[in-house]
Amino acid sequence: MIERNLGNAERLVRLLFGLLLLVWASQQLHMNAVDWFVVLVATALVLNGIFSRCYLWYVLDINTCSDADGGCQPDSTYP
Repeated sequence: MIERNLGNAERLVRLLFGLLLLVWASQQLHMNAVDWFVVLVATALVLNGIFSRCYLWYVLDINTCSDADGGCQPDSTYP
């Protein structure tokens, strides 16, 4: 598993935006392929916000987690 790479502010933005998209998608009467894609992206954003991990940021080697966020350092039990 990857270490945390999202700061608290980014987590909050992703969580709120993901929830907003999920609410919007739930209001749709007929879901087409684009709406289902929005649900998939929204679910990924909510999970990013909950677990503080983004695999795209991991691949791009981006880390927005600062020391002030706490718990962002890699776990020392893994080599």
